[in-house]
Amino acid sequence: MREAFMKSLFSLAKKDPSVILITADLGYGVFDEFESKFPDQYLNVGVAEHSMMGVASGLALEGKIIFTYSIGNFPTLRCLEHIRNDACYHELNINIVTSGGGFSYGGLGMSHHATEDLSIMRALPGINVIAPGTAWEAGEATIALYHDKKVGYLRINKSKIDQSEVLNK
Repeated sequence: MREAFMKSLFSLAKKDPSVILITADLGYGVFDEFESKFPDQYLNVGVAEHSMMGVASGLALEGKIIFTYSIGNFPTLRCLEHIRNDACYHELNINIVTSGGGFSYGGLGMSHHATEDLSIMRALPGINVIAPGTAWEAGEATIALYHDKKVGYLRINKSKIDQSEVLNK
């Protein structure tokens, strides 16, 4: 799903220089091509999710279309107040993209579990919450969030198996 997300985001960034990708020290390898093609549209804030949301809010206030990316619980649970107060209440065009919901990162311990993210994000005002089931849906959801112009939450699956591949065999 991450590759489908990146393919759609790459296409959007190519057409629209206001599309910005911000990550919190994740995605190495996956984001290399994006960073090399769009250096002015990519920012890695390091392990600083709160700062990521602050930077995203500031850039969105200046008319940028923001996509943030990190592991499920970090840009949601750690940044909840920033999402609610800065993004949702100001109706900013920020799309929070996460990978590894549930127990996907189970081996790394409970600090990496994202089991409450969907319900918590759904409780926020004016946010679109999308949890696609296939890579195709993830790519299409990325495009839909770009066009929506308000806060979005896209929770993509960490696995490389696309359910549509299984069903088509």
